[in-house]
Amino acid sequence: MRKTTRNTFLLAVAVIALSAGVYAELRREEGMRPTPLTTLEPQNVKTLTIHCTDCRERRFEHRANGWWMTQPYPLRADAAVVSRLLAIAGAPIRKTLDAKDYDVAKLGLDPPTVTLQLDDVTLEFGGEEPIEHDRYVRVAGKLVRVPDRFGARLMESPEVEIDRHLIDTDATVVEVSIDGAAPRADLAKSWKDAAALQMQPGAAHDGINVVVELADATKMQFSIHRDNDHYFVNRGDIALDYVIGEAQAQALLGKAN
Repeated sequence: MRKTTRNTFLLAVAVIALSAGVYAELRREEGMRPTPLTTLEPQNVKTLTIHCTDCRERRFEHRANGWWMTQPYPLRADAAVVSRLLAIAGAPIRKTLDAKDYDVAKLGLDPPTVTLQLDDVTLEFGGEEPIEHDRYVRVAGKLVRVPDRFGARLMESPEVEIDRHLIDTDATVVEVSIDGAAPRADLAKSWKDAAALQMQPGAAHDGINVVVELADATKMQFSIHRDNDHYFVNRGDIALDYVIGEAQAQALLGKAN
């Protein structure tokens, strides 16, 4: 065998051996990878519902223009919040348990503390394992433990899961009328851009009445009042207060310097 031919042959053997080694390592790493709670792909999920014993039920659905909360508020959802909720479906299983060896009521699963419904997949969450603080979860008839890095997300208030804009980002504001005065088109941008510091449940109250007219002829009604250092913009139709600061309030009322 000529020297060049022998070198080519040896190089080919080395490449094959290296490729085999890489493949074996990839298979080994894949075998070590924890099994996720579900095989759901977050981008394919269309509906999400959270039932819990100590918090309000929340429902979300994916539409052509993003994720929306449908209960308790018919408002656009905070996309980052929904993304974190969807990530729970991929939580790694630390241990699979034999259900017959456990009293599921003592694990907080009869009834479950929280139920997360992702399309037709149901995840039932119980209490914490006392040593490693894993969460007990029942899914597809299996009882498992997973590291609890998501418990607080499941128990959130719906007000922190919605978009902070007073007017939906897809809507176009045409004009704004304050306390029955002539409509003002110059306030349209301020209302379109306004975002709350936070949101909270809020009953209708006395204050400055505002009507915001949108391009599709929808008229949205708000009332604004002040309490200490904050202003509250109330949407009476959904019992929600948007909490804003002084400068934002003055801009919405057309009194900004």
